[in-house]
Amino acid sequence: MDFFRPLKLVIVLFVVSFSIFAYSYPLVPRQDLTYGQLCSARNPDFEGYRYTERIPYCERNVSREQKEKIYNLYRIPVSCRGRYTIDHFIPLSIGGDNSDVNLWPEHKLVKATRPQLEQELFVALSRGQISQKNAIELIVREKTKPRKIQSSTSADACDRPSR
Repeated sequence: MDFFRPLKLVIVLFVVSFSIFAYSYPLVPRQDLTYGQLCSARNPDFEGYRYTERIPYCERNVSREQKEKIYNLYRIPVSCRGRYTIDHFIPLSIGGDNSDVNLWPEHKLVKATRPQLEQELFVALSRGQISQKNAIELIVREKTKPRKIQSSTSADACDRPSR
């Protein structure tokens, strides 16, 4: 009989419990993982040019495997992934692509802080009221600015924002 078996079990349970309770979701994309990338005519998802500015447009093409890879890079627990969407850092509608460096797991509470931003930029760009460069500057600024999100005291580990 292994004398240390009960001790090993306690240690394993502690580590598992701590990792679940210590988890917090990212408020902004990690700059070392998600820094954005634009579509180009050489991209396999390239569909054509849009707007008077002739911005390359890539079709949405993010596989389940690619989503899993992004969740794993950000260390999002499997049990929490239903609270996220894999977001295009630079939206497809303003010229982003489907590469890993343009994707990040965005928590629904973070997305709710700017519900119409991407749609408003798309409309302004399609009407020629803003350039792609300006649209990208705005989206990057909004998606990377520090924000405060209140989580309720009853929030589980999946709904605790990182600091």
